[in-house]
Amino acid sequence: MKKQLKNELPVSEFFYSIQGEGQTMGFPAYFLRLPGCNLLCQSKEWICDSIAVWRQSTKKAYEEIFTDEVIGRLVEGAHLIITGGEPMLQQKRIVHLLNWLEDHNCIEPIIEVETNGTIEPIPELIRKVHYWNCSPKLSNSGESEIKRINHKAIEKINLLDNSIFKFVISKESDFNEMIMEYGPMIDRYSIVLMPAGENQEQLNETRPMVLDLCKEHSLRFSDRLHIVAWNQKTGV
Repeated sequence: MKKQLKNELPVSEFFYSIQGEGQTMGFPAYFLRLPGCNLLCQSKEWICDSIAVWRQSTKKAYEEIFTDEVIGRLVEGAHLIITGGEPMLQQKRIVHLLNWLEDHNCIEPIIEVETNGTIEPIPELIRKVHYWNCSPKLSNSGESEIKRINHKAIEKINLLDNSIFKFVISKESDFNEMIMEYGPMIDRYSIVLMPAGENQEQLNETRPMVLDLCKEHSLRFSDRLHIVAWNQKTGV
């Protein structure tokens, strides 16, 4: 007998804010951060800015996550951003949650998923997601190539017409590495370059170099709006 999922989910945090990165930067959004990740991304050059949060979680009933106020925001057009950690570790639970939203609240919000591109998305989730924000990792993440690159997953996400590939750049050699490792697998018009920086000072140092790379190679730039606005504060 197939096990029925309960209407609850392990959650690290959830909050209403503004999308700070990528193709929908600037849109109002409700962030749902799920725990766990298959990568750590801790190096001398940059550290995952949410690692302290996604390492912890609490089980929450769906009704606790999606209060009347939150439902109202989503109805008005705020995006629902499912992030982590690596949310693709919990794809079936995410689908179950989104089905519950449709069945019990009669809404189908604009869904974004933020992923590191190491896990292939399942068809049930693909049908529900409006924007795929894929952030493949380079060696500046501190992770080995065998852990951070899944060719099948990258190629599958690249076939989706609503996906981007956002690369964190801390130095010019990161760009060259990106072209060598990922260039054959992805559409260059889906590439977005983002400066590395876990705080405003570091971001200000790397931003000019990344802007120059985008100009030189005709690629899209993404800032880190949440760091510009709130520095290292999370949950805002």
